[in-house]
Amino acid sequence: MLKVGVAGVGRWGRNVLRNLVRHPGADVVAVFDPSPAGKEQAATIAPEAALVESFDALLSAGVEAVAVCAAAETHYELAKAALRHGLPTFVEKPLALTVPQGEELAALAAERNLPLLVGHVLRYHPALAAVLSAIESGEIGSVMHLHCTRTNFGRVRAVENVLWSLAPHDILNAVLVFGEWPERVACLAGERVRPGIADFAQLNLSFPSGREAFIHLSWLDPLKRRELTVIGEQGMLHWNDTAGTVELHPNRAEPLTAADGSAHTEHHSYATRQLAIPDGEPLYREMDHFLACCEGRETPLGSGVEGLKILKILAAADQSATAKGIPITL
Repeated sequence: MLKVGVAGVGRWGRNVLRNLVRHPGADVVAVFDPSPAGKEQAATIAPEAALVESFDALLSAGVEAVAVCAAAETHYELAKAALRHGLPTFVEKPLALTVPQGEELAALAAERNLPLLVGHVLRYHPALAAVLSAIESGEIGSVMHLHCTRTNFGRVRAVENVLWSLAPHDILNAVLVFGEWPERVACLAGERVRPGIADFAQLNLSFPSGREAFIHLSWLDPLKRRELTVIGEQGMLHWNDTAGTVELHPNRAEPLTAADGSAHTEHHSYATRQLAIPDGEPLYREMDHFLACCEGRETPLGSGVEGLKILKILAAADQSATAKGIPITL
């Protein structure tokens, strides 16, 4: 069993800790969280782990790998310390809060030949696997574009804005669906609660193939929505993560020209089909992959290099939003 240390037992960190504790390949030996609530959660979820008083103490507790799940503004310093200590490291998204910090972490991991994984948990979601499988099998024909919605009446952060908190999920979804990285970013955003912290945004990504991804994000919405819609020439896919469904809509619009030269469109709609979603908790699958990478059995999927690419997209989105939506070339 791999001896693992966990830093941060907050809203998401507690879930990471829970999945590591129940994994047969992990032995959680130390947990660090400075808050009383975090300590209480850690004692409940991992009663056999040592509750240490500092991150340095965690690194010195005989751990063989580290999961950093603390506040986003701490990711860079904690991950850097773990890598310098020679430890495989998992970091919740975002990898860091600036591109130079992300570059330093990716370079450090490469220099030390250490696994550095970024917590893009939706990569491991069985529903996304169902979406990608349907696309690969030609169920909707050639993919034309996609749009994503990620909204809630949610907690407005004090440091990271809605883009840095939510957009990594949908940026990666778009990359996996299209099989390419964007070349241009345009973004409009607004701040209504905390000055300087955008709490809603519309992010548009343009790809080398000419396809587009449209991403709507908000912490100021009465509805919790986690949706991905992929539009193909022969049909459409809709993943509703909140409802736990993936639907195939074999709908298409066909442009026609009449004998008199006038243009019109014929719409073809057929019965919607629910796609089967394989079993498996995404976070458990992510932790399983992390442990396999630590042991050299697998190559990191959500690597530091991938995390850095997403940081560059987020930084470009911030730049575009500051310039009132002017497209930024990556």
